Amino acid sequence: MHSFFRRRSTAAFVAGLMAAGIGVAAQAPAAAEVTRQAPVMAQMTNEVPGASPLMLGAAAGSKAQVLDHEAAISHQLNGLRLYQPWDGTLNNSYTTWARDTGHTLFVSIRSQRRNGTVVRYNDIITAQPGDPLYADMLRQAKEIKTFGEKIYIIYNHEPEASQANPMGSPSEFAAAWRKLVSVYRKAGVTNAEYVLTMTAWGFKRKDDRNVRYYYPGDDYVDHIAADGYNWYRCRKSTGQWGELQTIIEAQRVFGTEHPDKGLMLMEWSSTEDVDRPGRKAEWIANAADLFTQPGYEQYNTILQWGGRNFSGNLACGFDYTTSKSATQAFRDMAHNPSYSAVSLP
Repeated sequence: MHSFFRRRSTAAFVAGLMAAGIGVAAQAPAAAEVTRQAPVMAQMTNEVPGASPLMLGAAAGSKAQVLDHEAAISHQLNGLRLYQPWDGTLNNSYTTWARDTGHTLFVSIRSQRRNGTVVRYNDIITAQPGDPLYADMLRQAKEIKTFGEKIYIIYNHEPEASQANPMGSPSEFAAAWRKLVSVYRKAGVTNAEYVLTMTAWGFKRKDDRNVRYYYPGDDYVDHIAADGYNWYRCRKSTGQWGELQTIIEAQRVFGTEHPDKGLMLMEWSSTEDVDRPGRKAEWIANAADLFTQPGYEQYNTILQWGGRNFSGNLACGFDYTTSKSATQAFRDMAHNPSYSAVSLP
């Protein structure tokens, strides 16, 4: 079984599936298979009887951004989401610092080089030893191994988000994912787990860009993630306020079809409602409560979108610092023992 950590005992997890009307045919795995915690998590497991706290974190591309987050909430964020181009460098002063200070890295590798050149799925599929693209994959594998600690790899997140994807088709994405993971494994990578990451909409849409067309198969996926937002009146939204429970429901249901996979949110957030101050804070509080409820036991990681990208425009402000009340709500979430933020000295 591929698992970062289980939030409930196996018996409770199986009971939850049965309560939801989902059959469980396979024998429950042994305890040694169920729990594989990163060292920083060990001190947290006694805080919630019978459960492991969820990994709490945020997007952060630099040490300064991490320290910014942690100062805002007076806690350490265990999980950090990084974004890298295909030819980016994993091991640098920032990632080394993050690793050595007890942070867990979730690294998105975009199928695109720093100069903007697209790395097509089919080119990955057909790459053979000796080809430059194959050499790229071997270099990535070596960097992952050299990193040394557990790391979570996301290849080309949100592949369904573009109408005309120059990288290739859904089936080619799935095949490229399998090829990349296979090359890493053959090169001796044992410290990585692989997180398929779609938009939350990708789990509910009815066309050929649904997650089912992109899914590489259970043997190549350890966790299934969504990027989910309450857009409200921002950009191409419907103007409807959406609670996170509704936004990620299709992902949760898809997860029940793959019960040995962890579920994650790699990005999640809400805009403000300028006509109702405090509504975003309520949204965050509701989200914090959601993952402690029955039926959400598969979720193990919640990484907030922490981009300081609102530039004063609250209609598109997804950071938790858009209001004092939103910041306080996220701080309260970090202090909640159901989440694995470690108190700073």
